Amino acid sequence: MEASFKKLWKKAIPSAVSKFFAPRIDFYLLLVTQADTTLRGVEGLEAWLSTGAYERCQVVRDLEHQGDEIKASLQRKLAESFVTPFDREDIYDLSVRLDEVLNSAKNSAREVEALNYCPRDASLSEMARNLVEGSRCLYNSFRNLNVNLAEASAQANLARKSENRFEKVYRQAMRELFELNDFKTILRTLEVYRTMVQTASRIDMVAEKLHHVIVKIS
Repeated sequence: MEASFKKLWKKAIPSAVSKFFAPRIDFYLLLVTQADTTLRGVEGLEAWLSTGAYERCQVVRDLEHQGDEIKASLQRKLAESFVTPFDREDIYDLSVRLDEVLNSAKNSAREVEALNYCPRDASLSEMARNLVEGSRCLYNSFRNLNVNLAEASAQANLARKSENRFEKVYRQAMRELFELNDFKTILRTLEVYRTMVQTASRIDMVAEKLHHVIVKIS
């Protein structure tokens, strides 16, 4: 009887301890939700730049506010959580870097409005499509982070490649831009391109951090 009790006790203790230390908040889901919001914000920017429909700019602003709320909620839960699925600093950093992508997308929209820039620019549209592609790869990477690390890594790598493609489009667009004689158009376009470059750089930074996290948790 006593031996049986000891066996049951030994089994019960690790089970109780593991339940106590198990993460109670799904930080993977929070990051996926933030990545989805980021993707939809960049998609809104791309649609707005392609169509010139000004109501689309408000979509980007609204989604940027949603992204801020998700980030703030995640940070509160990080502070309240005793256990996290991986390093809490890495979770925090991934969330902050995702937020910077959406902030940059909003800045691009604000710059277009401020400069009264009317985009009918094939290169700008192609840049925006590359930003959407990179953001979608980030979303796919986050979605696989707790189920398929190989796929998460592959998608992060694709996000970085989209930034490389963006750079090629940007350099070609700059060469064509400086062939114009309209100084005002050159200045306006340069400012808009600059904000797009910042967004592409932010996407690359998230992908780089994802690779770092994947190596640590593999």
